[in-house]
Amino acid sequence: MVRFRALAYHADVPARRILAVLFDMDGTLLDSANTVPAAYAAAIRELGGGDHSAEEVIAHYGAGPAAALMAALLGRETTDEDVERFHVNLASRLDETRTYPGIREAVRGLLAAGVLTGVFTGATRRAAEMQLHHAGLLELFNVLVGSDEISAVKPSPDGLRVACSRLGISTTAAAYVGDATNDLLCARAAGAIAVAAGWGHLFDPSAEADVTLAEPRDLLQLSSE
Repeated sequence: MVRFRALAYHADVPARRILAVLFDMDGTLLDSANTVPAAYAAAIRELGGGDHSAEEVIAHYGAGPAAALMAALLGRETTDEDVERFHVNLASRLDETRTYPGIREAVRGLLAAGVLTGVFTGATRRAAEMQLHHAGLLELFNVLVGSDEISAVKPSPDGLRVACSRLGISTTAAAYVGDATNDLLCARAAGAIAVAAGWGHLFDPSAEADVTLAEPRDLLQLSSE
């Protein structure tokens, strides 16, 4: 069973065997705080939507996957070609993204302990594959779900349910690790353990999580004992 020895506890977590640890990507696995907003802003500008700051782009993350976010900033419906413009701009900036120190070792440690791993991200599947492959992380995950593969984005639990279904486990046997409040709300709605990534750029210490971890190496506490 799991015994939590994390940085902080915001709720009582019943002892339960965790079969899978799933991750948000941007701000949890990857430090892309500048990369992704810059790629969106460049695409919007190229499509005639004017200049937008990183803060403006981030404020629209809740709009949905890339097509919805871009539509909100462009003020019109988007096309596949519009989204491709974002992907092109993201590809040109991949070297600007960094993997958080300790992430690779922690994920490998979970796998070595027999825990399944996966990613459910607000990014498109293509953007996720692109970034995770460039970071050398893609092969470490048993499942990947992008926001363009589901009907409702976070804080809806749809993506976690899809990921767990593909892994063949119940959501109650999973933990979801994320830096943003919507990640924690998503986990709770799915019945998974909500784990706050204290190292992420959107981490809010006041957000209610089941467990808050200080740094990536603490993820090994989620492996079954």
